[in-house]
Amino acid sequence: MEKESEVRRLLERELYPAGESEVTARFLDLASGLRVRVVEAGRGNERKLLFVPGWGCTAWIFHDNLAPLASAGFHAVVVELKGHGLSDKPRDPREYTLPAMRDHLLQIIDSLEFDRVGIVGHSMGAAVAAQAVVLAPERVTGLVLAAPVGFAGVKGMSLFRALTPNVAIPILPMLATRGLIRMILRMVYGSIRDASERDVEEFHAPVAFRDFTRAMRHLLHEFEWSAPFPELHAPWMTIVGSKDPLSLASDVGRYSGADGSARAVIVEGAGHVLFDESPEIVNGEVARFFGGALAPYILSQNEKNSETR
Repeated sequence: MEKESEVRRLLERELYPAGESEVTARFLDLASGLRVRVVEAGRGNERKLLFVPGWGCTAWIFHDNLAPLASAGFHAVVVELKGHGLSDKPRDPREYTLPAMRDHLLQIIDSLEFDRVGIVGHSMGAAVAAQAVVLAPERVTGLVLAAPVGFAGVKGMSLFRALTPNVAIPILPMLATRGLIRMILRMVYGSIRDASERDVEEFHAPVAFRDFTRAMRHLLHEFEWSAPFPELHAPWMTIVGSKDPLSLASDVGRYSGADGSARAVIVEGAGHVLFDESPEIVNGEVARFFGGALAPYILSQNEKNSETR
C-alpha cells in the first residue's frame, strides 16, 4: 500500500494540471468514505459547472476547457469518478452499477457544497449525470450530454465482457499497455486531429494502480449500457461528433425529448473525444447554454464549424 501511495504522489506531481497556473487539484472526502480527486479553475466564480468524464477517463480529457470557461465566469470542476484517475478504486463490483455511480455523483456535489450546478457529462459520464438529474433535479441548473454513451448500447459489449471474465482480472494490468491505449485512441478520435503522446501518457497513467483495470472491468460488466433515456426535469442539450464511433450522430434524435425541442449540436469531423478535438466549439456551446460570457469570436467559430439541429 505504501508503494501505491508513493506512486500516487509521483503522479500528482506529473499529471494534469501539473504546470498549469490557472488550474488546481485537490481531494474530496465523500460521505461514503471514498476519496476522489477534482481539478478546477475559476474557484470563487458564481456559476458552477461540474464535468463528469467517461469510462477510463481522467481530468485530462477536459484540459482545454477549464481555463477558458473560468475566464467566461464559471467555477469549472472536473471530478475523477471512483475507479478512475487518482481517485479511490473500490474492489466491490456493486460499486460500479448505474445507481451506485449516480449516488456517487450526488455525493460529490454534496461534498463540493454546491447548492445548484450545471453538469457536463461525457460518454458514460453523460448517463451517470442524466440519472443524477432524474433523482435530484432541484440540484441542477442544466445538463450537457457530450457524446453520450449508456442509452443506445455499445457495439461489441458482449465481446468485451466475454474477454474480461473474473479470472482475467490479475492479468488486465499487463494487457493495458501504451500500445493498446494508443490504438484505442486512434479508433475513437475523428479527423480533426490525432491523439498525442501526452494523451497516451495521461490515459495510461492510472494503470500504475492495480485496482484501476479491475474497476474498468467491473464497469463493463455491472454498468447499464443500454438504459432508456430518462424523462428529465431540467434543461439539457446534446453535443456529438460527426465521426464518433461510440455515440453516433444519427442517434441525436434519441436525446431530443418528448417534444423534440432539446438542442443538439453535431461537430463536423470530431470523434468521441470532442473536448480535446474541438475545444473552441465545445467551450462556446457550453458557455452559451449555461449563460456564460465567452469571447464572441469563439461563439462565431462555433457557428461556422458545427451543424445545429
